[in-house]
Amino acid sequence: MKTLLVIPILLFLFSTRSMAQNLHNLEVGGGWAYVSSNFGVNGFNVGADYWFSPRVSGVFSYDDAWDTSSIGNFVLTPVGQIAIKSHLQNYLFGPRIAFAKKKIKNYEFIPFGEFQIGGTSLHSEVQQTSTGIRQTASDNAFSWMLGGGADYVFSDHWTARANLDFLRTHLANSGQSQLRLVIGVAYSIKSRNR
Repeated sequence: MKTLLVIPILLFLFSTRSMAQNLHNLEVGGGWAYVSSNFGVNGFNVGADYWFSPRVSGVFSYDDAWDTSSIGNFVLTPVGQIAIKSHLQNYLFGPRIAFAKKKIKNYEFIPFGEFQIGGTSLHSEVQQTSTGIRQTASDNAFSWMLGGGADYVFSDHWTARANLDFLRTHLANSGQSQLRLVIGVAYSIKSRNR
């Protein structure tokens, strides 16, 4: 119900002239994401950048990744096979700083660095397949991320992006260090060929 009320308000705000001018600085994107936690989880990333200048943007990023792993395939023990299902979500925001263009062979890349803070949610389920016994656990915690990557601008509005980040989560009252890899594309309302 609340969503139905928010949509008309957002449409009204975006229809004003000043807001429409500010939307020129907006960029949206998405792609494949991999986080090295819990046997490694794969999924997708979506995000939005707001460019304050040609070099500095504010970024919101959301990752949704999952994995099902088995321990003890073909093990003939009383315990049998154990299946682990993990679902990880990251929601982070912070600055991204683009550096001067670099040329590698005939291709131009725009390297960037980023720092983001936010939260992580993890839901895990462990199941002993022979008995059907199932245990679940979940937690939400503060997280931060530091890393960088590069953009390859292949048209006025479309960019291919790859970034590798160090992700630090604090689930279950302890810290975890992970690598996060995202490969995707982004669409800029304003031309990136500046």
